[in-house]
Amino acid sequence: MKAFFLAGLLLLGGVLRAQTVNTYYQTIVSGVQYDTVLGNLQHFESLGTKSVSSQALRNTATWLCSEYASYGYTDVIRDTFSYSGNELYNIVVTKTGTVTPGKTLIICGHYDTQSGPGTNDNGSGVSIILEIARLMQSIPTEYSVKFINFSAEESGLLGSEHYVSHTVVTENPDILLVFNIDEVGGVAGQVNNTITCEYDNTSPSANNAISGNYTDTLANLTELYSSLLTTQSNAYGSDYVPFEDNGEIITGYYETNESSYVHGASDNLSHLDTSYVVELARAATGAALYFARAYQVVVGMHNSESIAFSVYPNPVRNELTVRSATPGETVFTLYNVNGARLVQTTSVNQEFTIDLSAFPPAMYYYTIIGNPQGRLTTGKLIRQ
Repeated sequence: MKAFFLAGLLLLGGVLRAQTVNTYYQTIVSGVQYDTVLGNLQHFESLGTKSVSSQALRNTATWLCSEYASYGYTDVIRDTFSYSGNELYNIVVTKTGTVTPGKTLIICGHYDTQSGPGTNDNGSGVSIILEIARLMQSIPTEYSVKFINFSAEESGLLGSEHYVSHTVVTENPDILLVFNIDEVGGVAGQVNNTITCEYDNTSPSANNAISGNYTDTLANLTELYSSLLTTQSNAYGSDYVPFEDNGEIITGYYETNESSYVHGASDNLSHLDTSYVVELARAATGAALYFARAYQVVVGMHNSESIAFSVYPNPVRNELTVRSATPGETVFTLYNVNGARLVQTTSVNQEFTIDLSAFPPAMYYYTIIGNPQGRLTTGKLIRQ
């Protein structure tokens, strides 16, 4: 998975594994409530089988919109599409970033089910996403965050396919990362102390190495902000796939002890481990805060943690400027769409330029590592 990346950017893997507990983040993580997560699981189950033609699915969409609104979100929309004569809805909630609002962290998981209430698949993911959204609503973040509950995942990833083809492809937003949470309830009666963190290893390959490093980071953050251990595996068969196919960077969670009850009438609360879901909500909240660059506002003081890198112009013709808001060493690396490293520049200047005139017009990927604490920024670059 990481062969070409390790050859040229050994530093990146080391930096991303160097996170330590942020005491402010830990305070927010400690706000994860067992009763709230349990209540969401119970209500999700009570809504019944959420197949694409069911009233239960429509009722669940209404409930989700109401929950997000009750947390204080005002940008809550129904992304509408049709399938087999049914009007279906992706629920898209936007929290606008304060420093770089054009860059977005997507936290997603589907809410439809196959032939049962789907309390594990995927009431568990929905409950965690709701808890993250509840806790983060009033927390300023440098990047924007979109909480998305996709519909018709069980019918072939139809909701996420629609969103990517009708929003991502047409609007070309700057997506930092897609963080998918699907089927994470564990198995009642088993020792559920490990979560699987998933990475991209599919074509196109240019985003695979960065996905691997974000997944390393997710694993590290999971173990920092929860009692869970982690393992890693390749991503497949869930709502991050259309994003992968579009060249976006993905990571995600999937239960390590796999339930045998999913997709059936017995996928209910009695067959999962609620404490496991709650512990994972803590982990996911810590990771979301980190990825979105949440920060604490101190009244009467400037926020020294609002750090951003600027890369301009984009699109670029010949000379690219890279600027860091803080002093220190910055490492800029450029890749082509096949994942080959083309340029790596290290500078101690807060602003420096890179000559790209030798490269043909095309889309490229870049990574920047810089202060504070080896923060990673990724993005797409168009050479005109």
